[in-house]
Amino acid sequence: MRTAPIVKICFTGGPCAGKTTALALCAKNLQQLGIPTFIVPEAATMLNRGGAMINNGSLNPALIVKFQINLMRLQMALEDVFCEIAIDNFPEVRVVILCDRGVMDGSAYMAGPMWQALMDETGWSTTQL
Repeated sequence: MRTAPIVKICFTGGPCAGKTTALALCAKNLQQLGIPTFIVPEAATMLNRGGAMINNGSLNPALIVKFQINLMRLQMALEDVFCEIAIDNFPEVRVVILCDRGVMDGSAYMAGPMWQALMDETGWSTTQL
């Protein structure tokens, strides 16, 4: 039974806004305070480095929605794994999990109707995400 909280903080913003730099500084400061800190990598960067990124301008809306769903599922899975590791290894200590972007970031890269199609297809809600 977990007795200490897990605090999850998502760093979001446009390209080159300073997310990764701010995240690294926060992690360093938290670790210096003795707080176990995990950094969840950005799913889109992982896909891009693996050759799996798409050009939104060249695909039909249905394929863009499908790609974004997969991207979001990967981000959720990464966050879940880091949370589980924190739970297993630090049951009595507060842990901070820092996320380099999050699932809501996808809404900035899709037109409103496509985002709604994604919500309809997955059953997710903006509040849940």
